[in-house]
Amino acid sequence: MIGSFYHLIIGIALSVSLFSLWKNSCKERSHQKVIVMILLLGLFLELAGYFTASKGTNNSLLYNLGFVYLESSLLIFYLGLLEINQRFRKKIFFITIGLFLWGVFNSIFFQSLILEFQFFSLLPFGLFILFLVIRFLTQIMLMKVYPDQQLVLLPHFWICSVILFFYVEVIFLFGTYHFNPQFVVEHVKLFFGFNTLLAGIMYLIFGISFLFPHLEKFLLSKKQVWFFLLIFPKTPFIFYSPLKL
Repeated sequence: MIGSFYHLIIGIALSVSLFSLWKNSCKERSHQKVIVMILLLGLFLELAGYFTASKGTNNSLLYNLGFVYLESSLLIFYLGLLEINQRFRKKIFFITIGLFLWGVFNSIFFQSLILEFQFFSLLPFGLFILFLVIRFLTQIMLMKVYPDQQLVLLPHFWICSVILFFYVEVIFLFGTYHFNPQFVVEHVKLFFGFNTLLAGIMYLIFGISFLFPHLEKFLLSKKQVWFFLLIFPKTPFIFYSPLKL
């Protein structure tokens, strides 16, 4: 039941994201297209993972390729689009290539791509994603990027914030599972239930965050209506009806 609800949340997030992609300006479309791809990939991975797990099939290959490498690459690409320093953006590209080369080395000599979840590949990808997220959030706080936009209405602020929380949890969870699997197995419902909760929140924020800029006009219209109601409380309501709330 929880799994079905989780998949439903991702599906709703994807639908909302596609709708807001149609409504948004060209300036943000490239960023949002990447988010839509991440949501599509996430929905596919979770559905395929749920199916293979129910059949008792080892799905390490699925999650290694889909989550560790492909989804991490899409997140890095998204964060690279947010980078304002062109020289550093090039460094992001070369670092990503290096992470993939490490993944190949890890697959050959340490952790099988097919038989086990590759924590040694996830760790550098996750740490690099966290670094990029913290870098972007710092730039926002210092007003080096989006200085004229309200923070609570900025999609990238919410997306990066939720990525930060999710990847800290993922690194902790799979790090604990790698070095102390018995402890995680004994509390498997708690650990993976919390992981599913954070993942669901992350995907949901991915889906709805690009609607936030449109709330500014909605809230402004609300403020205008309440202002007139306060200033002219005896004015017949018919004069407010043309306003779209």
